[in-house]
Amino acid sequence: MTRQFQPALASGTRPADEHRHPAAVARVTAIAGAILVRHGVDVRTARRAGGWSNMIWLAGGLAIRVAVAPGTEDLLREARLVALLPPAVGYPQVVDSGVAEGHAWVLVWEAPGTSLAAAWAGLGWDERARAMLELWEKAEAVHAVGGAEVGRHARPESPFYAGSRPAADAQIRQLEERTVLAPAQSAVLRATLDRFWGALPAGRPVLNHGDLGTANALWYRGHVSCLLDFEFAVLAPVELDANELLGAVYGPRERSDPLPDPDGTGRRLLQDAVTRAVLPALREPGAADRLLGYAALLQLWSMHHDLAHWDGRDDFTTWQPCRALTALAAGDGGYLAPVLSRLP
Repeated sequence: MTRQFQPALASGTRPADEHRHPAAVARVTAIAGAILVRHGVDVRTARRAGGWSNMIWLAGGLAIRVAVAPGTEDLLREARLVALLPPAVGYPQVVDSGVAEGHAWVLVWEAPGTSLAAAWAGLGWDERARAMLELWEKAEAVHAVGGAEVGRHARPESPFYAGSRPAADAQIRQLEERTVLAPAQSAVLRATLDRFWGALPAGRPVLNHGDLGTANALWYRGHVSCLLDFEFAVLAPVELDANELLGAVYGPRERSDPLPDPDGTGRRLLQDAVTRAVLPALREPGAADRLLGYAALLQLWSMHHDLAHWDGRDDFTTWQPCRALTALAAGDGGYLAPVLSRLP
């Protein structure tokens, strides 16, 4: 039965498959097929969905995610954690989870809708503003989850943010060696992160989604219906999630965005709506330094991640992470300056 399970061939490969070994893709495909068969699903109906750290299929009203890398426990941690989330988050019910041939997997009921990231290009500015406000509302429901059990199931550290001063400094040094950063830019980023490390202990830890973006939300009948993918959920100050949402609306715009905005009115509407929603969460001492520090750390990670897959043919200075990082390295708050000016 598992040999008949070939959804990747039936519906095309996903972008992330370009960086995966064909043998790994085949192995994970077979694992997913066997699990679906065990739950009574006709695997011939399966279709691939997006996914970077996992491979995902939808079939028979179910969605299965299988970790590409063996030995990781993020999906098992997620399966335990989401049981603590309130209904407002919209996370679908977990049907089963486990480990097969070293690969963690989780099976849930398929939620209706499409990825907000996939729907984004077709949304008007008012719809985009509403979507981001609803996304933040769901994130705030996550932030309100408390109790000792949360700490046991959340990730101890996010992979997207260097966990120490030496680790962050090494990232900056490597980018300077590759001429991504000039020495003066590196100095600004180091000073930014010095303030971040100083302000970090004062931030009250809450449960953060940890990868808060349009790719991890579902858009259904004109609303954000569901916040998904909690494998990177982490206990940290709220500025971690806030940075990801604010960065999405203030950071360099994707050059491929088809939505017209000749005088910038639409983008300003979106930014103002998101800022007004997020600001009340950023009132604790040191919020500005933590917000800017998380922004710098995330862009450092993003730049390293993209360089790892660079074939040398295109100009990395045009990449969104590079444009964002160099903006932050200007020393004036970069794209977050309008938000930072409104913080205590």
